[in-house]
Amino acid sequence: MAMERALKHAFTSFEIRKYLLELGATLVGFGDVSEGLAGELRHLPVAISLAIRHPSPGRNLIHTTRGPIYSNRYQQIDLKLEQLQKRLVSLLKSHGFKCLAIPPDSHRHDTRFVARLYPLFPHKTAATCAGLGWIGKNGLLVNETYGPRLSWATVLTNAPLEVSATPYVSGRCGKCRRCVETCPAGAIADREWVRDEGLVPHIDVEACRRQLEQNRQQVGEDICGLCILACPRGQANLQEARDLRWVLR
Repeated sequence: MAMERALKHAFTSFEIRKYLLELGATLVGFGDVSEGLAGELRHLPVAISLAIRHPSPGRNLIHTTRGPIYSNRYQQIDLKLEQLQKRLVSLLKSHGFKCLAIPPDSHRHDTRFVARLYPLFPHKTAATCAGLGWIGKNGLLVNETYGPRLSWATVLTNAPLEVSATPYVSGRCGKCRRCVETCPAGAIADREWVRDEGLVPHIDVEACRRQLEQNRQQVGEDICGLCILACPRGQANLQEARDLRWVLR
């Protein structure tokens, strides 16, 4: 409550970030996404990007006769992100600003009319513009500290907030090929992302789909996640890193 009262008098990116971190967000960033916005969203040029880190794989790492499978779907994290979005939307509207909450990816099965807008704006755009990470060779958003082990949500707004002066415009994977070598479908191209190249395909979507279908027949879900486990960025500690290397070898 004290923080919310403070925001009534100092409505800045710094204070909003502090507020959301206190509520449980792991990362909060602000990006200028005006360039390339779909027509339906051009009145909302600022993206507030929210992320919550994943726990250690634990029970989400499934061992099968064909090898390990990992699910990066954490329902409680997505619910927490939606709660943060609701608080943020309420805050923005109380100051007279327009906004639109883009939900976590796993919650996009929505029948409301507004859900038709969700595919028009990916969380990766918000996060890269906010300086929170780059798109890795695996096609996932990779953060310097947490790697690809994050769930994301976005709020678009017309609030005149200070945005990142250092957005990511290219990948930082370098010579690392762990996700490329780990992918059981051979679906990952050894290619760095560059924003100016537009929608250049780095992933063989059809090969990935076939792998997910095989996994669904085994475990009942279309999951794989080995490229997430393989990424060296953000492995929590040396013991976890050793465990994961053993699993994936």
